[in-house]
Amino acid sequence: MDNLAILFVSEIVGTAMLLLLGGGVVANVILAKNKGFGGGWLLINFGWGLAVFAGVTVAYASGAHLNPAVTVGLVTSGATEFGAGDMTVPVGALPVFAIIGAQLIGAFLGAVLVFLAYKKHFDAEADAGTKLAVFSTGPAIRSYGW
Repeated sequence: MDNLAILFVSEIVGTAMLLLLGGGVVANVILAKNKGFGGGWLLINFGWGLAVFAGVTVAYASGAHLNPAVTVGLVTSGATEFGAGDMTVPVGALPVFAIIGAQLIGAFLGAVLVFLAYKKHFDAEADAGTKLAVFSTGPAIRSYGW
């Protein structure tokens, strides 16, 4: 397997792990009938911290970008290669698009796994805003003028 393929798989698995654990802790805290229901923002922050740690650990071979913003930031800062150790590839259009594509695939897979793991809890939750909050954030008080 060539280095670009290893980086591609590494980014998929690392990003999926990040989303699975991060989204999972949010689902555990805000969806009713969970053991962690009502655990609060501190539990969510701690869980997301562990999710980042796990994602980075799993995606070590690729340099653990896990986010297209990190990949684009590395390119614009003048990085000449992606990867870690002897698993490096030179920066170019193909590696950049491959890594960003892998991150999008991994994010999708991680979110699907969260949904499947908490399917019964999603079904039992009546509030659509709470279901959405597992995967996104929004203001508690909406004010389009501000």
